[in-house]
Order: sequence, then structure tokens, then C-alpha cells
Amino acid sequence: MAQPGWYADPTAPDGRRYWDGQRWLEPTPEPKGSGTWLWLAIALVVVASIVAGMILWPRDGLSFGATPEDTRSARPTGKQWDEREPTDTPTPTPIESGFGEPITCPYSDSSPRSEVRSGRLSGGGLSVEAPRGEWIESSAYISWMYEDNSMIRSIAPGWISNVNLGYIKVSDGFSSSLSQASEEFMSCMASSGMFASFERRDVLRSEDYNVDGRIGWRSTSNIYVANQRHQGIEGDTVDLVLVPTDDKDKIAVYVTCATIDKQDNQEEVRKMLETLRWDG
Repeated sequence: MAQPGWYADPTAPDGRRYWDGQRWLEPTPEPKGSGTWLWLAIALVVVASIVAGMILWPRDGLSFGATPEDTRSARPTGKQWDEREPTDTPTPTPIESGFGEPITCPYSDSSPRSEVRSGRLSGGGLSVEAPRGEWIESSAYISWMYEDNSMIRSIAPGWISNVNLGYIKVSDGFSSSLSQASEEFMSCMASSGMFASFERRDVLRSEDYNVDGRIGWRSTSNIYVANQRHQGIEGDTVDLVLVPTDDKDKIAVYVTCATIDKQDNQEEVRKMLETLRWDG
């Protein structure tokens, strides 16, 4: 007869059953729900191991016990959740926020003209050699300019290049600071009918500019529009020069608009700028 012990028994819960030497003993029933508690206990052990690993193992890969580098600044900003030095990102000014949106700009109530004398186009105390070729004596109206004298060149149906000379007034609301007045002028242009369907402006230049000993300001931007792509036109390069006059209320203006990527047009306005002078 078989010796007492555990033997294979497919009828037992775990596949084994005890023989006491004379008979099979009935298997002890497993308490209800014990399997669930067993798996729960295993899960808790696994979670505890992961948490312990996260605490004991540094995220930057340093060996246990090493001291990580303190990258915090020594000067808190006052924001408890971020002690790092903030970046110096400039806050957009109200002038910049007006680009592409209708804004209130001065109205000069001054009639524009297109008049060439002795081969030069003059206005506001400034003059340039009048462009030739496809340029014609026809005004390009800029409503906030006084003594506005201009010429245009047709580029495509509904699209022109232009050159304007004249002046603007501080008393109309333009800043006496030439750099700020330049931004205001650009805002008025980009939010007017001159650049309907405005998309964006890329600043190419913003700096001092000398005109016959008078230190003025030159601002150059590419102004992009969305409604001329069917004609292969992205927009204009706007070149603006502001020059102080002897009258503190008046700022002389020279401005050109030349089609982006149209090289002959760009060359025309470049040559014009070279002839800019102060006539007083």
C-alpha cells in the first residue's frame, strides 16, 4: 500500500491530494475571496517597489547618494512654482497690436498731388529724383500725410508700387519720438486699404538714418497679404524714412512700397533712396 504523502489528483483544487496510508483526505476548501486578496497583495508589493525606485533613483541618472546640481537661480521671481529667471520677451505695444486691424489714424484733409519739378519729386522739405520708365505722375493717397506728393507704377491689376513725400504732425497724435512715430505710421498703413487682407509684417530694419546731417529714422518691413497670391504677389517691402524739421510739430516723410521678390521694382526704389536729400 502506498506510503502517506501528497500524490497527483486531478480532482483536487491544486492537482494534488493527501493519502494518509489508508484513504484520501478531503481537500481543505480555499476561503472565499482568498484569490482576490492574494492578487491584491501582489499588486501592492509591485506598486510599493516602483515608488521606492522613483524615490531612491534620481531622475537625472546620478548614482544613489550623489548630490544633483542645483540649477535654481539665487534670486526668486516671487512665483513660488518657478524660481528661474524669466525670459526677457518684450510685451507687444498697443501700436503693434493694431497691425492688420482697422485703427483710428489721423486725417490730414490735405489734397494729394503728383508733380515733378526739375526732375525731382518734392514734399515736406525732402526730395528725390523722380523715377522713370513705367512710373507715372499719379497720386497714391496716404490720408494722414500733408503736402503729399507721389508717383506710382502699376505692377498687376489692383496692385501698384508707389513713392510718397510729405510730412506728418505730432499734434495729430504721432509721437515726437521718430522710432515710435515710425511704428505708428506702419500700423496705419498695414491696417488701411493699402494692404487689405494683411497677414503679417517682418521687420527688416529699424535704425537711425542721416539725411544731409539731419539724423532721422529708417524703418523697413515686408508686409504680407493673402489676396494677391493668384498674381504671384506676396506683398510689399515698405521703406520709411522720417526726418526732423525745424518745426517741432512736423516730421518729414519719405516712403516707398515695392513688390516683394520683384527685383527690378526693388532696384528702382533703392536708387531713389540714394538721391534723397533735405531741401528745407
